[in-house]
Formats: sequence, structure tokens, C-alpha cells
Amino acid sequence: MSIGGGSAGGGNVGGKNNSFSEQRDRSLTTELQAVSNLNANGSANNSATLLNSPSLNGSMPETNAVFAVLEALLGGSAEEKSAALIESLNLLKEDTCINEENSYDLLSAILCCTEEENTELVAKALKVLNKFLVYQPDYMVPHCEEVVTKIVKAKCPMQNADSESLYQLLVRVYKHEAVLNLIIPMLQKEAYPVLLSVINLLYMTLKQNTPESQPSLEACLPSLASAVCPQCSHVETNVRKQSIFCLVELLLIFGTDKVDSLLETLTVSQKKLVYLYYNRHQRSAR
Repeated sequence: MSIGGGSAGGGNVGGKNNSFSEQRDRSLTTELQAVSNLNANGSANNSATLLNSPSLNGSMPETNAVFAVLEALLGGSAEEKSAALIESLNLLKEDTCINEENSYDLLSAILCCTEEENTELVAKALKVLNKFLVYQPDYMVPHCEEVVTKIVKAKCPMQNADSESLYQLLVRVYKHEAVLNLIIPMLQKEAYPVLLSVINLLYMTLKQNTPESQPSLEACLPSLASAVCPQCSHVETNVRKQSIFCLVELLLIFGTDKVDSLLETLTVSQKKLVYLYYNRHQRSAR
């Protein structure tokens, strides 16, 4: 369900997602440009110099190119890390340098950049992770917990469109069950603002429910509802709002018979709010 605009329904949601390849083709040009634009603010000249150096422009052997990127990401200055992130996009896209042996090294180095205090660098690292999921998903599959945890804890709030794209890819690569197994404990222990990122990821996971993923979602329905309901009383408005929307999605997927009894811990006003949005969607779907 897209509150106030999109649509979702009962479990018949298998056809609402475009294919993975179609989404990739549409997103590559715009997102690559967005990553490049991040590099233009204040450090364009320095970054250009770095990208023209022999170690980063691809003129050296491929193994040296990967080494140079890893070296900069793990120990370089902010400008060097920024340039190395741009170069890592080329390595991922070319599909000639990255292999089973070095893929995790590159992934780990990029994930380290999500912990930087420099929010522009973090934003760029998240963009590159998005491309890692697009270009090299097979190398990402074994590292679900590390990747998901680092992304939701990144020290940089993403723009809504960016976060939606990244969260959609996480669900497509790691599948609903694995993501849900990580989300539920985090809902119970994380504080704001990480909590909001976790709830946003949950919302996108529910939005991408399919007939194939529905059994695993139903199996964790009680624990999921018990983790989300308390967040409807959170001090932060966005946390409360997204929690309400997640409960609405559960109603749309499973119906009132299965979900209503799980909402008993909500206050009267909170439950009215959940059903207000649920009924709105039902009216718009007619």
C-alpha cells in the first residue's frame, strides 16, 4: 500500500513489481549521475586529479586497480575515499575486476564508509552499495546481516526516493524471510533515528509481498505485530506514522480476521487511525 496514493491488496500483489532487470535499466543512468554529482561539491578538482592517477584510472593491471581502491577507502583522506568510491562503480560495472575472492573486501571497505562522520561521503557510499546490489547481487547474497545492519545504521539520512530504491533492492536480493528475521529484533532494541530506518525497511518489505513470500511473513505475523504496535506511541511523529502504515499493510495483506486480534495493545485512537487508512485504501480500490 502506498498511503495516500499507491495501491496494494490482500495477497494479490505478485504483479505489481517490475522485473529486476527493468528496474536496473531505468535506474542506472540517473543514479550514476547522482553519485557523480555528489563529488562535485567542494572537491571536484582534487577528485579529478585522483581519478587521473595511474592507480585509479584503470591503466594498471586489474588487481592493482582493486588494491588502489581498497587502499584509498580504508586509509585515504576524505577526497581520496570519495574518488575511490567513484572508481569502485567502474569496477563493479565492468565486471572484469571483481571476483569471489576480492568482492567481500570491496564490500567491507564500502560499508566502512557508511560509518564516516562526513555525511556526503556516507551518502555516496550508500549510492555505491545500491549499484553493488544491481551489478553484483550474487556476491552480496552471503552477507545479508552485515549489509542490512550497516545500511540502516548509516550516519546519513537518505532522501526518500534513494531509500526506497535501496530498500527494494535489499528485499529483492536477500528475500523477505531473511530481512524480516533481522528487522524484528531491531524494532525492539534500536533507538531513533536507526529505528525509523528499520521501520521504513519493514514498510518496503511488506509492500513487496508476493504469494511466494506470504507464508514466511504469516509465520512471523504475531511477533511482527507485537514489535510494531509499541512504536505507535513513540515520541517521534515519523516513527508513529510509519508504524501505523506498516499495520495497515498487514491488514491489506492478511485481512482483518487474522490481524485485528493482534492490535489489542493499541489505544482506541491508534486503532481508529489504523482503520481510517485501511478503509481509505479499500474505498479507493473499488
